[in-house]
Amino acid sequence: MAESTRDIRRRIKSVRSTQQITGAMKMVAASKLRKAQNRLMAVRPYDELVSRQLKSVLPRLVGDEHPLLSRRTGERVALIVITSDKGLAGAYNHNIVREAETVLKRHGGGQLCVIGKKGMHTLKRDGYEIKYAYTGISENATFNNAAEIMRNHVRDYMAGDFDQLYVVYSYFRSAISQQPRAELLLPLVPPTDEERAEAGVQEDIMMEPSVEAVVAALLEESLDVKLYRALMESATSEHGARMTSMENATQNAEEMISDLTLIFNRARQAMITREIAEIVGGAEALSGK
Repeated sequence: MAESTRDIRRRIKSVRSTQQITGAMKMVAASKLRKAQNRLMAVRPYDELVSRQLKSVLPRLVGDEHPLLSRRTGERVALIVITSDKGLAGAYNHNIVREAETVLKRHGGGQLCVIGKKGMHTLKRDGYEIKYAYTGISENATFNNAAEIMRNHVRDYMAGDFDQLYVVYSYFRSAISQQPRAELLLPLVPPTDEERAEAGVQEDIMMEPSVEAVVAALLEESLDVKLYRALMESATSEHGARMTSMENATQNAEEMISDLTLIFNRARQAMITREIAEIVGGAEALSGK
């Protein structure tokens, strides 16, 4: 049975209300994206600076004195998976969880730390056990959050709970392009000869209290900064994905309104034509009498 013009009008009103909501959400996401990008652009150079400093002092060590530098033969892994607390961000969370599950399947499982409600619920539903879970920090994570999470994992690594630590996050390229990544955090990979030459080995600089103490402090700082950067990359990617998703939803609503308006006009025209035909038919019947 064809829809009445009243039903079509009601559907148009409903879609237009949804369009207003998605349009507002797009503007909110765009505002948050700008702020997140500013934070990300500030932390990226610092991460690169700390990495260069670490590479410049590592050659001063003889062998692998620090436990975080020692290579292990085991394949037990731990993952820090960064997702969002909120939805309506397209395939953002799905892509990160899929990347995490790929790493877990490759290593036959592993220890999980999940940041964000969406990833936590999905991975639990898929049957994975989560050791650490953090919610409410995915959008506004602080450096202290990153340091706390890294302390727990460094402690577990030193205790021999796993052999490799990865962070799975979304690398921000642009508002319409985010790339899921699995980055190795532990053990730290010694710099190559080219990286050492580029960083410059600081042979003539005295370090107090010792080279080992300076390296240990830089190792901890480097890990904290890398995780903090991953949190910033993910937060910026989330806002970009949500802005794009809401923009697409707004455009789809506009197309639906156009289609419904066309259907409404056709139905109204058919109703008017039917009424005219009924009037003409009635007039002819009366004139026949």
